[in-house]
Amino acid sequence: MLFEKREEQAILTDLAYANGWMLDVDGCLVKTTKAGGAGGHAIGGAAKLLDWLRRNERKFVICTNASQRTVATYASHLRSIGLDIADHEMMTAATAAGETIARAHPGGRILVVGDEGMLEAIRSAGLEVTPPDASNADAVVVGAADTYSSANLNAACLSIADHGAPLYTSVSSPWFHGGVKRSIAVSSAIAQAIASVTGVQPIVCGKPSRELGESLRLRLSGGNSQIVIVGDAAPAEMRLARGMGAMGVLVLSGATQADELSGLPVDQQPHWVVQDIDELADQLQRVIP
Repeated sequence: MLFEKREEQAILTDLAYANGWMLDVDGCLVKTTKAGGAGGHAIGGAAKLLDWLRRNERKFVICTNASQRTVATYASHLRSIGLDIADHEMMTAATAAGETIARAHPGGRILVVGDEGMLEAIRSAGLEVTPPDASNADAVVVGAADTYSSANLNAACLSIADHGAPLYTSVSSPWFHGGVKRSIAVSSAIAQAIASVTGVQPIVCGKPSRELGESLRLRLSGGNSQIVIVGDAAPAEMRLARGMGAMGVLVLSGATQADELSGLPVDQQPHWVVQDIDELADQLQRVIP
C-alpha cells in the first residue's frame, strides 16, 4: 500500500539511489522485548540490508530511542547477534539529547535523571554533569533507568521550578514495542511525572523530534541529499521522515500493523511499505545489485 501518487518503480528507484539511511533497531532490525535490541535476535534480512548499504557506499546510522546503555554497549550487542555495526554508526536518544542540549546550553551544568547511557552522552557533548542531588542545574534531562532516586527527582523538580532549568527527555511515547510485546517507556513516564509537578513540559530529543532530525541530517548528508528513514512505528519513524523531508519506509514487523495503515494521519504516512527488512533488501537488490 502506497501513499504517494507515483509509480511504484519510481519510488523504489528513489529509495535505492538515496545516499543517507537511518535504520531503526527494535521491531525493524531486531525482535526484542527490551530497548536497543538487548536480549533480542536479528530479523531475517537485517544483515543483508547492511551489506547492500556498505557495498553501494551508502551512509547510514542505526538509531534507537533507547537511552539507558552506552552507544558502545548497544553496538556490541548488535555485533554479537550478527549485525556488523561499528560504534560510530550507532545513535541513541541519549546521543541526540547530548547534541541538542549542547547546542542550547554550551558548556552547561546538566542534571541527569537516568543511567550510564545518558551520563556518557552528556559528557561526550562537552557538558558538565552535576551531582545527582544538585538543585541548581542549567538543564535537566531524563533517560531510561531501572531505578530512580527520590533525591534525584527532587533535585530535578527544584532546578526546574526554582531556577528555570528547561526539561529534556529522551522520548515522549508512553509505550515501547520491539516486535514481541509492548512495555512502558519508563523515561517518558518519569518525564511526565516531573512535568506534572513543575508545570514545565519536556523537550523531546529522540524520534520523531525535530532535534533528532537535525542531528541525523548533519551525520548523513550535511546538505540536501535524499535521506531514507526505515522503521516499524509510524508515530516515530514515519513522522520523523515527514517532518524532515525524508522518505519513510514502514516495516510491518513491529509496532504498526497493516490494518492501521488506512487510518494513519498525514504526518505519519509512509512512502513505502514492506512486510519486513528482508523484503526491502530484496527489492533494493533488484534495482542495484
